[in-house]
Amino acid sequence: MAETKKQFFNLAVKDVFEHLQGDPEGLSANEIAKRQEQHGLNLLPEEKPPSWFVLLLAQFKGILIYILLAAAAINFGLVCREHDELSFGLVEQADTYIILLAVLVNVVIGFIQEGRAQRSLQALEKIITLTARVVREGKEQVIDAKELVPGDVIIISAGDKVPADARLFEVSKLAINEAALTGESEPADKITEKLDGDLSIGDRANMVFTGTTVTKGEGRAIIIRTGEKTEIGNIARLLKETEDEETPLQQKLNTFSKKIGFIILGITVLLIIIGYLQGDPFVEIFTVAIAVAVSALPEGLAVAVTVILALGMRRILGQRALVRKLAAAETLGSTTVICTDKTGTLTEGKMRVTELVTWTKSFNIGCTEIKCRDEKNEELVFALHAGMLNNDARVDNPEENLEKWTISGNLTERALLMAATQAGLDYRQEREKCLRLDTIPFDSTLKYMATLHELDDQYNIVYFKGASEKVLERCQEIRVGNETEIFDEAKKEKFQEKFVALSSGGLRVLAIAYQKIDKSKKQLEDVDLNNLVFIGYFGIMDPLRATSKETVKLCHKAGIKLVMITGDHKLTAQAIARDIKIPAEDENILEGTDIDKMSDEKLQEIVNKIFVYARVSPEHKLRIVKAWYKRGEVVAMTGDGINDSPALKAADIGVALGSGTHVAKETADMVILDDHFKSIVGAVKEGRGIFDNIKKTVLYLISDSFSEVILVIGSMLLGLPLPLTAAPDSLD
Repeated sequence: MAETKKQFFNLAVKDVFEHLQGDPEGLSANEIAKRQEQHGLNLLPEEKPPSWFVLLLAQFKGILIYILLAAAAINFGLVCREHDELSFGLVEQADTYIILLAVLVNVVIGFIQEGRAQRSLQALEKIITLTARVVREGKEQVIDAKELVPGDVIIISAGDKVPADARLFEVSKLAINEAALTGESEPADKITEKLDGDLSIGDRANMVFTGTTVTKGEGRAIIIRTGEKTEIGNIARLLKETEDEETPLQQKLNTFSKKIGFIILGITVLLIIIGYLQGDPFVEIFTVAIAVAVSALPEGLAVAVTVILALGMRRILGQRALVRKLAAAETLGSTTVICTDKTGTLTEGKMRVTELVTWTKSFNIGCTEIKCRDEKNEELVFALHAGMLNNDARVDNPEENLEKWTISGNLTERALLMAATQAGLDYRQEREKCLRLDTIPFDSTLKYMATLHELDDQYNIVYFKGASEKVLERCQEIRVGNETEIFDEAKKEKFQEKFVALSSGGLRVLAIAYQKIDKSKKQLEDVDLNNLVFIGYFGIMDPLRATSKETVKLCHKAGIKLVMITGDHKLTAQAIARDIKIPAEDENILEGTDIDKMSDEKLQEIVNKIFVYARVSPEHKLRIVKAWYKRGEVVAMTGDGINDSPALKAADIGVALGSGTHVAKETADMVILDDHFKSIVGAVKEGRGIFDNIKKTVLYLISDSFSEVILVIGSMLLGLPLPLTAAPDSLD
């Protein structure tokens, strides 16, 4: 575990203020000046982008380019020697100009692509918001966010972007969308109490982080880190330090170019030796040897590869995938491992209620049409009614038809609202009939939400939903049909078994209960909610895409290893993986905390056996990619958040989702326009076609180029006159 002083989520609010020498009324002007001098401005480290000239020079790197330039120079010299003067004529120097044109095509395309890639870090720097609300010397102020220092007190509310990493000390129904940083799609509810243990970013409920967005409520927090020391700053550092690896195509072309260079050098020496032994004049035989060596060079290879890649990019676009870097088109065909997110890629990214488990029955909501007034479904109707009322989701356009509804709010609550509506319950009628009087909003510490509603002349009613263990411990009775029974330990144990079964089936499980209270009670208090009546469990699923199973099967058939990386709980991830036939036994799964305990060497040793990762962080993704890379695999990594950008850059093929952040798309080699895993596999298939075309082209050009070499060497060995000379005797 890191130093205690850095784990502010483990400290009580009082200790945080003491450690940072802060005050709820804010810092003084003198103290702010001192801290700005000590910590610097609240800015990400700026890296001056290379000039266009530096980028242009970088395109001339590569052995094949060096050989082509050397060949052009030698060919130019031979022609000039033949004419005994400097010659720049188009006809005389045709070969020289063709070779230089091949170099120019590659330089121009590379220059354009490199220029685009340089914008990724600049996009990341735009994350920090321009202004921030602070309390300084007891007064609220709006300042430039770059002026913030550790110890400053900030005020955040719905719609704000968090300007720096901070520890909360006051909250009012505060929820933060941290998807860009953690990958979690649902807003995280925030608290002020200290937390125990070494927690991942997504579990630090008493913290807020730079660049995340407030979705509801408001809060006050004391800043603990600014600039490059924030979580976003850490990602910026990873992105900056992560080197661009050569693509497999670049590596193969460099290796191939070295071999060609040695072969050409060997041919030159061999021709000179043969000519010398036969008594030919040294100058003549040297000139012929150089000319033959130049003719053996496949100068059309670079242009041919460029054309093949460009056409391949167009075909890949037809698979709903946009390749941003030319060489990446071929790399797709070499991919041996795909590391993919679950939510939104393998799944639809939409929550849906699929099951309800009560004492007497399990309702398969996802597969059967529920008739609301059917007496046999009384328990289902009551549960859906409770889920609709204990719910902050809302329909923005209720006057429209159901299929055109736009629902706002928490994804889980939206799923409950839609399930009740599809079963026949009227959204507006139910809420008007049972007016809400008070609410205890969901809190990640309490792990429940309670709402108080009008019921009849004698009672009001509380609807209560939350985590299984929190609901079960407060229930004294269980609803059976229209009656209630004692909810003893045996029955609770049975429901705990059902909870494990549902979770193992890949479902998010939510318990629902209720309690009648006296009509005079108008406000809710936690201590009053200990005589609940248990209703049942909702099973909520993010459905798999219809094509995911078949696409995974195609991957396996093509010899591609598929690795699923998610922020979900281990049991949920395991269930999804098993459903789509990804190996998911206990020995095939690692959690982020397991990776933290491993050295890079240990991870590299076992990475080929791990196909499911749960609860991961940006550093984990980067380490996973590097572990595969060191085993000699060609890795494609998918991602959509800012947190994914270092891993996307490190991977052989970084694949960003079209719905992802701008930073992820600027960093990636390829963007999937429809967020569909099938599109990735389709692009890989096209990439393999590109690879095959390049191999065929290389074979053709090499066989053509070396035919002249064979002809000259054969003639010399047989003592025949040379069939070719360094240059023609005349231009006629």
